[in-house]
Amino acid sequence: MSPRDLAFVGCRLLALFFLVEVIATLPYTLSSLASAFASWEAQDTATFYYASRWLMLASPIVSLAMVLVLWFGAGWLAGEVADGTPAGTPNWSPRILLSVGVALLGLTIAAFALPTLALYLVYLADGAAEARGFDTFNVVPLAVRCIVGVGLILGARRVAETIARLRAL
Repeated sequence: MSPRDLAFVGCRLLALFFLVEVIATLPYTLSSLASAFASWEAQDTATFYYASRWLMLASPIVSLAMVLVLWFGAGWLAGEVADGTPAGTPNWSPRILLSVGVALLGLTIAAFALPTLALYLVYLADGAAEARGFDTFNVVPLAVRCIVGVGLILGARRVAETIARLRAL
């Protein structure tokens, strides 16, 4: 596998990581935006233009733009990154390397989400759901990240085969 192929796979995996992050945080972002506009009174139009309310959408929009650039520009980016590097020896097939990368991506996603999810579950078991400042809605994106991470770890070969099949189309 050449360095260009490695860079191509890396771009695609990074795009998948950003897509998972957008999907996992979108419910919280939309909920926060909806609650911010629910408190807005019709006669107070100045609060409609507060930048903080619209900045809640900036992160998912920028992340989606990064997903599109990394996914559809992976060939060009890989060519730019690996320009002038020597050709690699084909020790691993692209599918095996992709499945290892997908498993590492799942491990990364689960590793970032699992400690916080465990902490929230301990808080919930301790009765924090009745506390005024505790938002149980934060548990959902963390649980989704853990499920996606474990799913990628366990199904890395199937995901790699699907990506290779889609790439052949």
